[in-house]
Amino acid sequence: MPVTRPPDRRIQRTRQMIADAFLSLLHRRPYEDISVLDISVQANINRSTFYAHYTDKEDLLTRMLTEHLGRLEELLAGERCRLPSPPTFHEPDPLFLALFEHLSEHQLFYGAMLACDTPANIQDRMQKLLREIFYRRLSGIGMDQKVQVPLDLLLDYASCAVQGTIAKWFADNRVYSPHHMALQLTRLSLLGTYEAMGLR
Repeated sequence: MPVTRPPDRRIQRTRQMIADAFLSLLHRRPYEDISVLDISVQANINRSTFYAHYTDKEDLLTRMLTEHLGRLEELLAGERCRLPSPPTFHEPDPLFLALFEHLSEHQLFYGAMLACDTPANIQDRMQKLLREIFYRRLSGIGMDQKVQVPLDLLLDYASCAVQGTIAKWFADNRVYSPHHMALQLTRLSLLGTYEAMGLR
């Protein structure tokens, strides 16, 4: 079986320049107003160089999103994110901590994607990724058959709540640290909504 070789450094460097230019533009203007020429000028390359790597800006967007979400999925599915047994009120769940640290580390990308209206629909894709990660976590410890509400509703509720919290965190310019966000989501998960609101 042939071995797939990673792109050489020149290709990686050029693609990074293109991606950085695209994100810089997304922070300043709507997606639909950005052209391949704009990206090329911002990256200080010729349009022919852009087209040597991507078919159009939609291809660039899709590949950037796939790459970042692929890294996020690999991270959240890894050993580091195993559920502590039992979870504690004073330490963040490692999954939430890894999630918010990743988002913070790649804040330029996620900030632009979450703030812009693009065909990539990152919020929907991220919610589905989180839903799948939560399902794997439950099934991995044999809890998917023991939940006290319908499993599909539980997964929808948890993944949408976390995704919405992420979007608001970015909209508020990430005023809280990744550790703080992870700890609060851990506490909310332990308490439940009613108890956290003081209704129990």
